[in-house]
Amino acid sequence: MVSSRFKAVMPSPTVSLNNKFSELKEKGENAISFGVGEPDATTPQTVIDYAAQKAREGKTHYTSSLGIKELREKIAGKYQLMTGKEIRSRDVIVTIAKFAINLAVQAVIEPGENVLIQDPSFVSYPEIIKIAGGVPRYFKSREDGSPDLEDLKEKIDDKTRMVLINSPSNPHGWVASYQDMKGLTEIASDYKLYITSDEIYEMIIYEGKHISPLSFPGMEERVFVINGMSKSHAMTGWRIGYLISPPEFTTYIDSYQQQTLTCASSVSQYAALKAMDEQDFPARQREIFRKRRDILHSILSRSDRLDFKKPAGTFYAFPLLKNGMTGEEFSASLLDKKKVLVTPGSGFGPSGINRVRLSFALSDKELEEGASRIVEFLNE
Repeated sequence: MVSSRFKAVMPSPTVSLNNKFSELKEKGENAISFGVGEPDATTPQTVIDYAAQKAREGKTHYTSSLGIKELREKIAGKYQLMTGKEIRSRDVIVTIAKFAINLAVQAVIEPGENVLIQDPSFVSYPEIIKIAGGVPRYFKSREDGSPDLEDLKEKIDDKTRMVLINSPSNPHGWVASYQDMKGLTEIASDYKLYITSDEIYEMIIYEGKHISPLSFPGMEERVFVINGMSKSHAMTGWRIGYLISPPEFTTYIDSYQQQTLTCASSVSQYAALKAMDEQDFPARQREIFRKRRDILHSILSRSDRLDFKKPAGTFYAFPLLKNGMTGEEFSASLLDKKKVLVTPGSGFGPSGINRVRLSFALSDKELEEGASRIVEFLNE
């Protein structure tokens, strides 16, 4: 008999749609995907070569459960420069970035307690909270994608323990301002809440500057930082990232990792170590994504049946449909008639019902062809 815990977890809508797209491709269809969010580039060759060299040297065994020392020190140094705080390498846990979100939530949440997440936000957040025995609760965003802090405060009750925030934001592309983060950290301090800050798109910003809530006074005791190399260095398949934990939690999170993953992949850790020195690649990728964002906006703006504002960060667009269809209806019909895959917005929160998410991390040729098909579909 399958446990109730497993039965309660919903499948990822992004992964499920990608499976359907794969079936079309296997049949030889000229299908184009704006679905799953990963860079279309290959991991930098310098990173691949370094990891292969380390594997040949025998670095293929267990590491410390926290991760290799050199990598943790480099991560701590990065965030020390970014935040002006003293970040100890012993409070850095190298792990899979998505698993790091699970670690942060499970470290804090007791069964029945709730975590506030922004509407819209990444599809996995509610399920991660449920797995921990918690209750996900959405708070509103403003029109520009920024958090409605007044609504956030109204949603806080005696069972609220954490706010989970993502800037730059998947799916909206919003990038937090200094005032956004200042307001959020003040609320966390006033109400004694923890913040889990998913900063995985930190290096993909076109307008604005990355602000971590860890930068603000007293937040080293309240903020869990999630980051990694998947998006910045096209390393999704290496499954490597990290968590910076408040000191109070580190020992317990380490114990949990010991009893689950044991440690992150040794070879992937060395790849991540090299990637942190590879700054030119993320900069080049950011400009490629900026160009694609502008191309996508230019083409989709040819139809007045869709409202698309340029994202300030990430490689996602989250346009509002103005043709009377829900995101789910639109996605199903578009895939059927035009062989173009987009992700329904409803999976990202209640406000996404009439939206779709498009990832523009695909080749220029496919981007232009796919966007043109979307416009054709809208105009038909």
